[in-house]
Amino acid sequence: MAYKNILVAVDGSKVSNLLIKRVHEFAPEAHMDILIVVDTSGGYFGTVVMNADIVYQMEQDAEDMINKAYTYAKSLGHANTDIHVRFGTPKQVIARDFPRDHKNDLIVVGETGLSRLQRAMAGTVPSFVTQTSAVDVLIMRTSEK
Repeated sequence: MAYKNILVAVDGSKVSNLLIKRVHEFAPEAHMDILIVVDTSGGYFGTVVMNADIVYQMEQDAEDMINKAYTYAKSLGHANTDIHVRFGTPKQVIARDFPRDHKNDLIVVGETGLSRLQRAMAGTVPSFVTQTSAVDVLIMRTSEK
């Protein structure tokens, strides 16, 4: 099966470029949606009180990260690329909301970088996406084992 519309979920880390590069290598003709989700749920460490300044800074950081990801994808020659910033719970947005809205046929995520305690408390985005997504999910290894 050739994937035509691939969602690449990034977080602005150095792993983001690795995911983009690998997707470009195995599906150079596919449409690539690069997505960053601004976590407004309070993340893994409890509820954060959101005010306008915090939300604005989070949005600015996300836009900077997504623009860097877009520039990198274009530098690889991946012409068919769109970038997106969404607010919400990353697990839900990546697994359900975004693929439904954009008709993605594959979701690509990196393996988690969370500690064991964080994974036990909140679970991981990759495991949630794998368990709940209606489309294929590829979890790419992002470190040498």
